[in-house]
Amino acid sequence: MASHTGGEWVVEALRAEGVRHVFGIPGVHNLTIYDALLRQSAITHVLARHEAGAAFMADGYARASGEPGVVVVTTGPGATNTLTPLVESYAGSMPVVVVMSDVASHLVGRELGALHEVVNQIECFRPVTRWAEAVTEAAAIPTTLHGAFDLLRTGRPGPIAISIPNDFLTARVQGPTREGGHGRRPPCHVGEIGEAARLLRGARRPLLIAGGGVIAAGAEAELQALARRLDAPVLTTVMGRGVISERDPLWHAVLPNRRASEAVIKAADVVLAVGCRFAHRSTQGLLLNLSFDPSQTLIHLDLDPRVIGVLFKPQLPIVGDAKDGLQRLGDALGPSPAASQWDHGWRAALRGAASARYTVETARLVETLRRALPDDAIVVNDQTGINYWMEWRFPVLAPRTFLYPVGSATLGYGVPAAIGAKIARPERPVICVAGDGGFMYSVNELATAVKYRLPVVFLVMNDNRYGAIKYLQEALFAGRWGEADLTNPDFPALARAFGARGERVAGVEALGAAIARALAADGPTVLELRMTIEPPWEF
Repeated sequence: MASHTGGEWVVEALRAEGVRHVFGIPGVHNLTIYDALLRQSAITHVLARHEAGAAFMADGYARASGEPGVVVVTTGPGATNTLTPLVESYAGSMPVVVVMSDVASHLVGRELGALHEVVNQIECFRPVTRWAEAVTEAAAIPTTLHGAFDLLRTGRPGPIAISIPNDFLTARVQGPTREGGHGRRPPCHVGEIGEAARLLRGARRPLLIAGGGVIAAGAEAELQALARRLDAPVLTTVMGRGVISERDPLWHAVLPNRRASEAVIKAADVVLAVGCRFAHRSTQGLLLNLSFDPSQTLIHLDLDPRVIGVLFKPQLPIVGDAKDGLQRLGDALGPSPAASQWDHGWRAALRGAASARYTVETARLVETLRRALPDDAIVVNDQTGINYWMEWRFPVLAPRTFLYPVGSATLGYGVPAAIGAKIARPERPVICVAGDGGFMYSVNELATAVKYRLPVVFLVMNDNRYGAIKYLQEALFAGRWGEADLTNPDFPALARAFGARGERVAGVEALGAAIARALAADGPTVLELRMTIEPPWEF
């Protein structure tokens, strides 16, 4: 048995679960946690400049590493500042754990005007987390934290919020210590796998659709092996990009790209969707209106039974771990040759299909970015005209190298998420691509990148407006637009004021050399490129 304060138990539990980094900001009510953090060396704390930035950093950390991103914040506004990032983490199924303090236990829920009080604070978090728990006794702190990590290992990932009254953090309690690592994902049903193998064995044009669940399960090799066994093209969701190199002949397109994917989807007779929830934004939006013909067979394999059949009812639902299911499917199919009748030449002609809105200038920018970056570079996107195109035109060559807030499409994601990604993978080049509007949402976190000497490249596409909003206004309201024009600072000068490098890039032709200089720097660099790029949406 060990005797610790509640704050010490928080840190001990995180250490036992293998946590190496924590993002956060100290406040009046969580200082016991910070004191414990300062007295150990296993966990490195990263000081953010805003709690939203800390939570976005944790999200970027989780996406780049596959490990949980952990946030420590104080009571009330410190806690609620993490809500928008958690909306994105929830939509993207990211393992983010937020540990927040609360008012003293005898004040919780009483609405007495205590310092930083948010009445029933934990209730704010239930709609945007996989699990939200308010600790009701100090002795429960370690078991609650361990339970959170066990949950992350056993099912669909997602954010978890834990609220701890500040008097529990200072209380001293005894309890057993334990090492983490408990929990496992459920396997797939043998009979359902056998039926899926039978259907795929008889398919003439099998098609695989891979989502982020494949990456979360570490099942990229199994997915690729199955694609080759079946001679089946692979479509990915945005979250699934990188499950197969987009230079691989069997990779076909990103799901929202209607011009490349629609004909292939319609030509398939058996579709196996793995680890994807067919999110409305990607399947029923401005780029694609996905549907399956009654003559087609849809097999949907996912860890979360709640996502199966929500938009498209499969003939064969399979609940279980993607890695387990894909491995079992490969074994069940055996070594016999594929019966695929795909015309891969026809497919190859479709892969590059795009509307006339994909201009030569836009294509040149995307191609320049790809050439300027190593294959393993991590590209972190915000929300702006070029990012909408990169969502399905920028070649992604490996998993966890293309981070994009596709779930809630929030502005301000890119800067802090890039910082989190760099801390998770310090050996990888990291570039954030953002618009002028989105960059200003979270420019304060540039100070964090400077503090930790992180050589992250921040490419700011400056058109002095919320470009996507202007485009929509003009399209919807007979050319009228307004309140989308911006007054911006001198971005390179602003970067230098923070202590970072700043450079204005003369044009796309100069961008490659500018990125090379930025990647070689010993700290962050802000590159400003003045360019207007409209989004790909079609009406």
